[in-house]
Amino acid sequence: MHATTRLLLGGSLTLAIVMGIGRFLYTPLLPLMQRQYGFGPDVAGLIASANFAGYFAGSMLAALFARGVARRIAFQGGLVASVATTIAMGLTGDLAVWLVLRTISGAASAFAMILAAGIVAEQLAKVGEESRLAWVFGGVGAGIAASGLVVHLLVGSMQSSTLWVLVGVIAAGLMPIALFFVRERDLPVSRRPADPRRRVPRPLPFWPLLVGYTLQGLGYSVFATFIVALIKSRPGIEALGDWVWIVVGLAVLPSCLFWSRMAERIGFSKALVAAYVAQIIGVALPVVTNAAAAALIGAVLFGGTFIAITLLTMPLGRQGLGGRGFAVLTAGFGLGQMVGPYVAGMLVGGEVDYTLPLAASAGVLALGLLALLVAIRGREEPASPA
Repeated sequence: MHATTRLLLGGSLTLAIVMGIGRFLYTPLLPLMQRQYGFGPDVAGLIASANFAGYFAGSMLAALFARGVARRIAFQGGLVASVATTIAMGLTGDLAVWLVLRTISGAASAFAMILAAGIVAEQLAKVGEESRLAWVFGGVGAGIAASGLVVHLLVGSMQSSTLWVLVGVIAAGLMPIALFFVRERDLPVSRRPADPRRRVPRPLPFWPLLVGYTLQGLGYSVFATFIVALIKSRPGIEALGDWVWIVVGLAVLPSCLFWSRMAERIGFSKALVAAYVAQIIGVALPVVTNAAAAALIGAVLFGGTFIAITLLTMPLGRQGLGGRGFAVLTAGFGLGQMVGPYVAGMLVGGEVDYTLPLAASAGVLALGLLALLVAIRGREEPASPA
């Protein structure tokens, strides 16, 4: 296997394990967990927020590991901890222990994702293959789709606790490949001629971009936590609940490659606006109608944008605040996603009706788009290809 292929496969597997499974397995298992343990939407939101809080802390700490042996050890530790906490979720029914496990899991997923992506990105940059990093982020979709399919196939015969352990063991079986393939190595040089149509990102005013990205974290996290529970609570389309999450994962797979190509053709800012609009429509569709088609189209639009928006935002703001833009943007996004599920869980009322929090999340995303448009309008540089 070619060295670049091994590196990309290792990075993709890492994100499938720590994000698609470690971070997002909770979504398809949530309705089953509620039936098994009897907790309500408020507790469901609290558990989700604990994971996002861990991710926020982990993303900040990951910045301490720049290069070399320390970074590799931190990456490996994050990957192992993510798998271990996934399995451990099925070994207890105690809420306090769940909160600790999900917090550690969030920190572990941030460590492994950020450090693995950094290793892969640096190696690809040395050989002029930066655009291939988009394939690595497709691993998130593979993990979401594969774990969602396992849950769908076994939900009628297994408890949520068993499924946590089963999917965690599957992840453990894949983990050695990721550990072996993600390493700093010299790749064979085969630079391609530059594409004359390619656009490069021009920075946007930082503060409105930060507001928009923070609101993105808040709005997306509600959909990502509760969409399966919402669909399963709707008479007539409840059977689609698991499939909606599988479709989200499948839509993630090509999304980063698609949007990175779009950004290079029409400009990063325009591509980011289009991604926001598509995501808002995707979140709103299951709110305004009970139609099965709306749920599936919404899943495609959401899955096709939520990872890509991060991929498009970072180049536009990473140089802000004297080069600290990446860290501050990540912090804002992390704070938003910590708040979102907890507030949404508190908003759910009546017969477990998730319509209000999802409608509110669409509104929050619309405000995020407005902040992005303010940033674009405030850019002082002359209009040009970005």
